[in-house]
Amino acid sequence: MDTGSNIQTPATPDEIRARIRSEHAQISALLARVEALSERVGDGDTKSVIALREELVALGEVLLAHLHYEEYQLPSLAEEGKVDEMAEDMRREHEVQREIFDGVIRELDETAVGSKLVIGVRELSRAIRDDMEHEERELLSKP
Repeated sequence: MDTGSNIQTPATPDEIRARIRSEHAQISALLARVEALSERVGDGDTKSVIALREELVALGEVLLAHLHYEEYQLPSLAEEGKVDEMAEDMRREHEVQREIFDGVIRELDETAVGSKLVIGVRELSRAIRDDMEHEERELLSKP
């Protein structure tokens, strides 16, 4: 009986960094699409609102899976003695991103007012991009 076939070895720090960088590139591309669509949404423009919602849902699926992976893996890259602080800071930042995302989707579903959507998408994009830049600079650039 082979009991070791289902055991996965933990990801190495380099593998964690590579995966997160790859996901950041994917999220950045999805953000660019959402941002471009949001700029074209006018008040009462149902077709653009539907397209924007579809893109936001796709972004949300990728983003939520990514945040979960980061919350599970990134603390292992923190300096010794800073793991708990880093994990708590990340949870707070990610919670803000989740709340903004939920708010944008709620606005989309409730009002579909173009100007509100553009503001919400810009806020969401800025929060996500700032977080990714911080992670790249502080966690992923270090050996």
